Amino acid sequence: MSLENMIYFNQVNFSYGSHQVLYDLSFSVDRGEFICLTGKSGCGKSTLLRLINGLLDRQDGDIRILGKKIGQWEIHELRRKMGYVLQEGALFPHLTAYQNMCYVMKLNKASSQQCENRISELLPLVNLERDVLNKFPDKLSGGQRQRVGIVRAIAHNPEMVLMDEPFSALDSHTRKSLQDLVKNIHQKLNTTFVMVTHDKEEANLLATRVIRMAEGQIKTLI
Repeated sequence: MSLENMIYFNQVNFSYGSHQVLYDLSFSVDRGEFICLTGKSGCGKSTLLRLINGLLDRQDGDIRILGKKIGQWEIHELRRKMGYVLQEGALFPHLTAYQNMCYVMKLNKASSQQCENRISELLPLVNLERDVLNKFPDKLSGGQRQRVGIVRAIAHNPEMVLMDEPFSALDSHTRKSLQDLVKNIHQKLNTTFVMVTHDKEEANLLATRVIRMAEGQIKTLI
């Protein structure tokens, strides 16, 4: 394990009951990489993300995040080191776009002025106008919701961003726009990304490395 490893898996196994999903999985992600996980449904891609985030516990093997064994982290502290983007942003429906964007910053005790400054800084980066800020998620388009979700994921300057098929529910035009957006964010901020996608073209566009999974194992690493 090198000092640059943000994520480190060594011979990790995971099962749902009697159904084994991951088999002796070993890989690492270095700071600033953009990793795309590809493969058929059920091959273990999303399970891998949940293990990184602490939503699931490995059965055996070694997982280290930011050089620290995952079992040594307080889970809430670990998650505040990360951003997480799901389909259509998975926004809190009872919060406005602005409140969603600031959610993790508030958990980290950021002041109202710090939140305002950070969101004002990020809006141009994600091509959003200020008139969306007071709208609730059900009044936003799919593309707008996903942009809000991306801002929420990066507003607190996380060490890494996890993305689970974030663009799969969007039309092709919006999807292409958001792919370009995320690529630009990665290049500008040099944040580490790990993203699940079924789309090989998307993976080739965004990733610095592509990991193809099958039957709970890494088959190719490009």
